[in-house]
Amino acid sequence: MSETVGTIIAEAGKETLQIIIERAIAKYGKTQTSLLAPIITQYGPVFAAMTAAEVWGWLELATKGNRFKAYSEILARLPNQELADEWASINAKMQSANIQNAQNVDWQSEAIAGFLKGLVMIATSMVCL
Repeated sequence: MSETVGTIIAEAGKETLQIIIERAIAKYGKTQTSLLAPIITQYGPVFAAMTAAEVWGWLELATKGNRFKAYSEILARLPNQELADEWASINAKMQSANIQNAQNVDWQSEAIAGFLKGLVMIATSMVCL
């Protein structure tokens, strides 16, 4: 019996995804939808399984700029744990690179500030001549 219920739910999910794809075609056209269809197919079941409150909470995360948490919440709901693990590894590397880049920008800003101070000294010395 549970196989039958599972099959019915799976079929309903496929129909829901097909409706979403059809709506996307109507709204965005076939060309853009051909790009969206694989995304809808992969991530659509996650959203279909969420309650309205969960979707709203996720939308708040995504729209308020908390992109990493929003994406990690979706990945955690996917059946493919390898994808979530790979994303976590890549994200950790990106965060490390971002920290290093921020340090480099700070160093560059300090170097430019020092150079400009030197130019200000030269300029004020010339004005005093």
